[in-house]
Amino acid sequence: MAEAWPFAARDDDLAAAEKALGEHGTVVLGGPAGVGKSRLARELAARDHGAVLGVVRATASAQEIPLGALLDVLPDLDPATTSVDLSHVRDAVAALAGGEADRLLVVDDAHLLDPASATVVHQIAAGRQARLVLTVRSGEPAPDAVTALWKDGTAARLDLAPFEEHQTHAVLASVLDTHLEAGTARRLHDTARGNVLWLHHLVDGERAAGRLRQDGGSWIWEGTVALSPALDDLVATRIGTLTDDERRVLELLSVSEPLGLGMLERLAGAAAVEEVSQRGLVSVEPDGERWEVRLGHPLYGESVRARTSVPRARRLRSELSDALARTGGRRAGDGLRRAVLDLGSDRPHDPDELVAASVQASGLRDFRLAERLLRAAIAAGGGFPARLGLAHLLDYEMRGEEADAVLEETADVAATPGEREQAVILRGLAWHFQADPPRSGEELLAAEEAEHHGGSRNPAFDPLRAMFLGVSGRVHESIELAGAVLADDTRPMQQQALAAFVVGHVRSLTGGARDLAATIERGIETAAHNPETAAVACNVGYMEIVDADLGGHRETARHRLEWVRGLGGPQAPPFVALYEGRMALSAGRPRTAIGALESALPAFPGHGGGWGAWASAMIAQSYGTLGDAAAARTWVEEAERRRHPHIPIIGFENDLAQAWAAVAAGSTREGIERTRAGAERCRGRGIHAAEVVLRQTSVRFGDREQAGRLAELDRLLATPRSRLAAAHAAALARSDAERLLAVAEQLHDAGMNLEAADAAGQAATTARSAQRLVVAARAEERARALAAPCEDATTPALQAAGAPIPLSAREREVAVLAGEGLTNRQIAARLHVSVRTVESHVYRACTRLGLPDRSALVAVAATGRGSSGTGPSR
Repeated sequence: MAEAWPFAARDDDLAAAEKALGEHGTVVLGGPAGVGKSRLARELAARDHGAVLGVVRATASAQEIPLGALLDVLPDLDPATTSVDLSHVRDAVAALAGGEADRLLVVDDAHLLDPASATVVHQIAAGRQARLVLTVRSGEPAPDAVTALWKDGTAARLDLAPFEEHQTHAVLASVLDTHLEAGTARRLHDTARGNVLWLHHLVDGERAAGRLRQDGGSWIWEGTVALSPALDDLVATRIGTLTDDERRVLELLSVSEPLGLGMLERLAGAAAVEEVSQRGLVSVEPDGERWEVRLGHPLYGESVRARTSVPRARRLRSELSDALARTGGRRAGDGLRRAVLDLGSDRPHDPDELVAASVQASGLRDFRLAERLLRAAIAAGGGFPARLGLAHLLDYEMRGEEADAVLEETADVAATPGEREQAVILRGLAWHFQADPPRSGEELLAAEEAEHHGGSRNPAFDPLRAMFLGVSGRVHESIELAGAVLADDTRPMQQQALAAFVVGHVRSLTGGARDLAATIERGIETAAHNPETAAVACNVGYMEIVDADLGGHRETARHRLEWVRGLGGPQAPPFVALYEGRMALSAGRPRTAIGALESALPAFPGHGGGWGAWASAMIAQSYGTLGDAAAARTWVEEAERRRHPHIPIIGFENDLAQAWAAVAAGSTREGIERTRAGAERCRGRGIHAAEVVLRQTSVRFGDREQAGRLAELDRLLATPRSRLAAAHAAALARSDAERLLAVAEQLHDAGMNLEAADAAGQAATTARSAQRLVVAARAEERARALAAPCEDATTPALQAAGAPIPLSAREREVAVLAGEGLTNRQIAARLHVSVRTVESHVYRACTRLGLPDRSALVAVAATGRGSSGTGPSR
């Protein structure tokens, strides 16, 4: 018996069931097997305030025994009774209904009740002589006395659906007591398809087998499913007994799905397809002008495959490949399906078909399958295209040494100068970004041009040069060079895709690009149709998320997020998590951001081609907004450890992380200094959209000297964020409480919720300093309301807004550092002031707060500053 899991992800259902039970006295919980009906019923009974009569479990074996289901709660009932009459039923009702009126009886699997027990249950419910919670399996026949309960309105019926993905994530986080790697969370959900019981056994079995394991603080699931004996029994029981033809239907689908209804009927017989469909073992859904058949649950396929011999599976693959060939491969994806089927058959392999299929697999984000196809193509005699595709795939998956080894031989088999150029470009990317430690791609290009081009510049390498320039911070040169490549339609797709990525990356940080969405879309489309770049579509798309965040274009971000969520394959979830994490941080939901970004990190080990530091810095920022100084500092160190030496252009994220870590530790002045320094670095590089965010953050910390520069940036960029940041800075500089409140509403309307709360908080502090207490009270109330959805965020502006008696910024800073346990001398060293100055601030703070001495100030300042999270495990 699997260990019980904590109750999670069904709070809304529990509340609805409690309400229905209170109103009707009887509630029926319906739904398919395994969705958690019994668990919900037990939780309902455990939280009930009345006396619980007991839990009755109806079974098929007890259906032949009159009142057999009620033996456990009717101790005086003779189990040898073979027939009952009306008096027996009345006695049973009287025995169960006696005593307190609020007694509760739970009847599990009520659809299996024998007729006499069903009658007793119906009589008790109809007379409200006790309260009842029943569970029934949808689609199963039930006694008339049971179905009458909800048909006649005696009971309320609530039907539970299988878990949605977010519910699966919630229950797994509760069970495993930490977050899951993004791909693991999705795979577990997709495999169990929302069936809680099967998910439970799947997790237990995979943990016991060591395939679901912890790595660096995240749970990661590796390998393929191997059903545990307990789970196998459950799935096999659900499948039930099959005829040979019915088993053949499931076997064919377990080899390849979906299959066209007509094809499957020809291969296995229409009657067999109809029968398994009737039993819910397969689903038949329309797809355009034809009907497609899929297995009713992914684990049916695992169970059937485990019982299919290797020779039989190979023969089934050949049959399906022939059947697809007879249709002419008219449907999108048929080429990929035939190639996969042929991998497991005795047919000779066509390397060109395998390479074409690998492009489709990469476009679906199934890189494991793409790698299998490419290696098979090489083994079948495939030359340059197969090797180049494999090298790019290995490079994208951070397998740098393997990629470089393949690339070395790829250049040697290049038949034309163009092929060699493709290999060199890919090797330059691998050296410069993915190698750990990185090597110089620029030196590789110089050596290549010296050896093969007489030392002259080869224009084919311009997209790569543009990328090197862009990530190093030479943005104007980068944009000019990449733009020239995009303007030349004769360029190969590989070069155009890279140029689009460069423009998207750099323009998202510089800001002000009106046509960036079109460039991003072009890059995605070009990448998806090119075997060397198919894997990087998500990288290109992420730059639109960055542009939307830094520019304040929320609708664009939502559009791109829906796009990435729609991508399939095992490699999509980490990018979904990156997109969601950045958007959550932008929307002022730091805990959501932390969960998403931490789940993405395992996919980017080490520097992760730059992604490791980028995500770690955003996690540090999130912890900083929560006021968790220890976790913020840990993740700042992690971001620095993962920093990629060739990508200084994204260093502004580290500047923001360090600033938020400083203010979380109580040093607002240090936070302002770090945002100012980071903004100046952005200014020097010309990445003005990033500069706006740094200066806006400085304003949120209380910096009154940013209005002029932010006004200049708004004239340059004219984005929603630049406009609102400039307005915020101007209102703060003028100490205009009403204007700060107006800006807060505009920020809220733009989706910048935490920025809005900070502006309202500053309005409260400004009004209070001017003794405008009515305005201050209104602003403080608005700040609290705006901060409410921000997941316990606590910023300097919000802390100041809630202070009953205003302290100056420096007095508050000293008080917080004292609360961290620092001595006056240590505080003086931290703030670069004299010890006497610190003592003066401590005295004034104590006087304003009505505290007797420094120890009391330490106690007050330390309150509520405990750790709310952890940093990365090492």
